Amino acid sequence: MSEINDGYDAVRENYPAILTTAQVAEMLDLNVRTVLNMAGDGRLPASRLAGSRKFHYVRDQIIDTLIANTVVPEGSNQTSSTGS
Repeated sequence: MSEINDGYDAVRENYPAILTTAQVAEMLDLNVRTVLNMAGDGRLPASRLAGSRKFHYVRDQIIDTLIANTVVPEGSNQTSSTGS
């Protein structure tokens, strides 16, 4: 396993590689319905097997989404990773 230094080591240690909707809701401190809505409209990366109504989430994709959507306070010297 490669060394990733992004501050999410505890999340990787406490959650499996493939997550359920309930696990994502717990990890992000959101309601399960909110996670389902976000997966349904593409705000959270999710997969669903053909003919299934159940979403599955790749833990590292959820972490990548959090990193990509980090809010940088105004007046900070940091630049946005989105290039805006």
